[in-house]
Amino acid sequence: MGPNWSLLPPELLEAIAEKVTSLGDYIRFRAVCHPWRSASSLRPRHLPIQLPWLMLPYRLDGLDDYIRLFYDLSTSKIHRLHLPETRGAKVCGSSHGWLILHKGMVTSLFNPITRATISLPPYTAIPSHLGIAPYDSLNGVPFFENWDANKSAVSPHVNFHVKKAILTSSPLDTNCLVFVHTSGFWEFAFCKIGDERWTVIEFEDRRPSEEDFWDFSYCNGYLYAVHPFGNVTMYNLINPSKIFLRCGNGVDHMCLVDGVDRDALLISYGRLNYDGDEDGVVPREIDYTVYKFSNDGEPQWVEVTDVGHNVLFFGGDRHALALSSANLQLPDWGANSLCYDSIKIEDWDQQHDYCSAWRNHRLKLGRLDNGMVIDINVDLGLFQRNMHWENSLWLTPSLI
Repeated sequence: MGPNWSLLPPELLEAIAEKVTSLGDYIRFRAVCHPWRSASSLRPRHLPIQLPWLMLPYRLDGLDDYIRLFYDLSTSKIHRLHLPETRGAKVCGSSHGWLILHKGMVTSLFNPITRATISLPPYTAIPSHLGIAPYDSLNGVPFFENWDANKSAVSPHVNFHVKKAILTSSPLDTNCLVFVHTSGFWEFAFCKIGDERWTVIEFEDRRPSEEDFWDFSYCNGYLYAVHPFGNVTMYNLINPSKIFLRCGNGVDHMCLVDGVDRDALLISYGRLNYDGDEDGVVPREIDYTVYKFSNDGEPQWVEVTDVGHNVLFFGGDRHALALSSANLQLPDWGANSLCYDSIKIEDWDQQHDYCSAWRNHRLKLGRLDNGMVIDINVDLGLFQRNMHWENSLWLTPSLI
C-alpha cells in the first residue's frame, strides 16, 4: 500500500505550495485533495507574472457556446474555457489578468481563471468631473460655465459603448483605477473599485483639436491620449490639467503599450494590404515600428530598437502590453522583442469584402534590434473576421 499523500503535515504542504511558480501547476496542486487545497492560498501572491495567453477571436452576436479559446505561450497549447459570463459581451480591455466586459449599459471586470466578477458604477448615474474645463469655442466661455450635471449622465436609450478600458493594477488593490474611453457624450472617465459613479475627465467634442482620439494609456502618473498621426494630449490627474502636444509622426495606425512604467511606448502598424498576381491576391506582411515618447525639449515620437528587458505583446487593434523578461521564463527567446498575432487571409473571394474573409492566425516574434522574425507556433486556426467578431487580445493569467 502506497503512502497517503493527503496526510502530509499542513506546514509542509504550505512550504511546497509556495515553491510552485507555474499557475497551471498551482491550480493542479490545489485540485489534488481537500488538505492540499486547504494548505494553499486561494489568492497566492508569490506566483511570478505568467507568460500571457492570447485570447482568440470569437463571435459577438450570441451564436457562440460560451467557449473561449486561449493560446498558452508557456505550454504551446490552446485552453478551452467555458465562460458564459462573456456571452454577448464585448471585451473592451484586458489588464492585470482581468477582462473588462461591456454589455448594454453595464461594464464589469471578470477574471476568466477564478470566474470572479466585479461590478463598476452605472453609466446612467450622474458623474462627477475632474475639473479640467475645456473651452467652448462657439460661445467663447469655459465649457463648465454651461455644464448641466443632470444632463451629463448617459441616457439608457442612446447607442453607448466602451471603446477601450484599462486598469492601473489588480482590482483587488485598493488604489486600482479603471479608465474607459467611451462613445457618446463622455470621452474619458475613471473610477475606483467601489465608487458609485464615474469621474469624467473629458467630454466629447471639447478637446484642443478637431481630431478624434485613436488610443490611450496610463503611464507614470499621466493619462496619454494619442490622436491620428501621433499628436498627444497629456492629462495630469493629481493637479487636474491637460496639455496638447503637436508631435505627429505621420502614422495613422497605432497602439499605445499598456504596462509601461516610464516612457510611453507606441507601436505603429500598417493595414492589411494585398498585391494582385496571376493567382489572385497575396497578402503582404504588416510592418511594425516601435516609438518612445520624448518630452525633453520638443515633444516627439522617437523610433527605438531597444526597449530594455521588456517584451512587447501585440494582439488585435489597439491592444498591446509590455512585460519585463526579468520576471518571465521565456521559452527560447529573450528581451527586446515584439510578439504579435500575424494574420493571413485564406479563401478570399475578390468580389466580396475582404473584412468578412477567413483569417489564419499565427504567432510571430520580431527582434527589435536586428529585425529578425521567427515563428513561435505553427497554426492557431481559422477565424472569420467581420463586424460580429472580436479581435484577439493578450491576457496575463492570474489568481489575484
